[in-house]
Amino acid sequence: MALSHTSVSNAKAREKVYKLFDGGGLYLQVKTSGYRCWKYDYRVNGSRGTYTIGKYPEISLKEAREGHREARELVAKGIHPKQIKVAQRIESDLSTKLFSHYANEWLGKQNLAESTYTDLKQRIEKNLIPYLDKKKVNEYSTADLLKIMLKMSDRGAKETAQRMANVLRRVYNEILILGIVDNNPAQGLAELLPKPDVRLKGNFGHLTSVDEITVLLQQIEKPSVRQDFATTQALKLMPLVFLRPRNIRFLKWEYVDFENNVINLPASELKTRKPLVVPLAHQSITILNDIQSLTGSGEYVFVTSHGRGKPLSENTTTQALRRIINPSTGESFGTGYMTSHGFRHMASTLLNEMGYDPDVIELQLAHINKDRIRATYNKAQLMDKRTQMMQEWADYLDGLRNEK
Repeated sequence: MALSHTSVSNAKAREKVYKLFDGGGLYLQVKTSGYRCWKYDYRVNGSRGTYTIGKYPEISLKEAREGHREARELVAKGIHPKQIKVAQRIESDLSTKLFSHYANEWLGKQNLAESTYTDLKQRIEKNLIPYLDKKKVNEYSTADLLKIMLKMSDRGAKETAQRMANVLRRVYNEILILGIVDNNPAQGLAELLPKPDVRLKGNFGHLTSVDEITVLLQQIEKPSVRQDFATTQALKLMPLVFLRPRNIRFLKWEYVDFENNVINLPASELKTRKPLVVPLAHQSITILNDIQSLTGSGEYVFVTSHGRGKPLSENTTTQALRRIINPSTGESFGTGYMTSHGFRHMASTLLNEMGYDPDVIELQLAHINKDRIRATYNKAQLMDKRTQMMQEWADYLDGLRNEK
């Protein structure tokens, strides 16, 4: 006869273990200690087994019958019902992990240059993890994620918000495949965010007006008393070496060769995955000598006084540019006009206009050359031209800066 709620609740301990049967192999086992547990005896492929559904009264009679039904369906298919518990345990383990776990797993599978990897990791740790590690990954809605992304947009980092929205989408795609969420809450998130300023689309904001470049170079030489010395030196070096901002930020002393007046960047630091030699004009050597007394005992060249040995943050130089005001217009150089990355475009535009060999310029910018014929140039044969160009470019900028 099937069990009732009353018969189950009245089941007390006896001198021996006993069972109260409900039918179909389901029963309540009552131990001498008074412990009561739902179990199901079954047979699969000729072998007997016992499946523990759960403790009573945490698992009610109704819930026990539902668990029994699911288990019998598996037995009918020749599957041991213990697989239910295994699947539940795996699902529980996965869903209790925080976003940082899945973000780090995703990041570890990306094939990125060392500096790119470090840069992206820092962006995720700064912009996503502090907000997304507050709940389980399956508890976030699209609206929740949008609020987090808007924190970045509202502070003016619209490009960063777009990039982080795409990272979220890709991380949540993997979480979706694992079965932890039923849909990707970050899908289409980037489309909901404010778009970056029109002036910053395409090429990074940069100057090509000689008059504006002159003013900018002069203003860089007049930093505010609150600006860190390392930030000022980084801004001075950027126009001279054509390096991407992250290569400036993560520039290590071991890459600087004072004996040969070059920076030797390993392939792991570059998008092209090829090493790059950067000839240093004497102006660049002076800048590096000045900062060496401050950071030369550490790993990185540009470390702020409060940085505890860590390289400059991703927005340090861009924010410094935003604080520079063009006295002629009263506008900030950094708002739509110039970015840290823009120094590369500025040099490329002006050097091409000045008639320098495009191959020499492209090699020094470490651009990926898709032209097979031009890509066959022996870089070593062009080193003399590159060295000459870098010194003449530094002298040209000095001439602009020193104009009365």
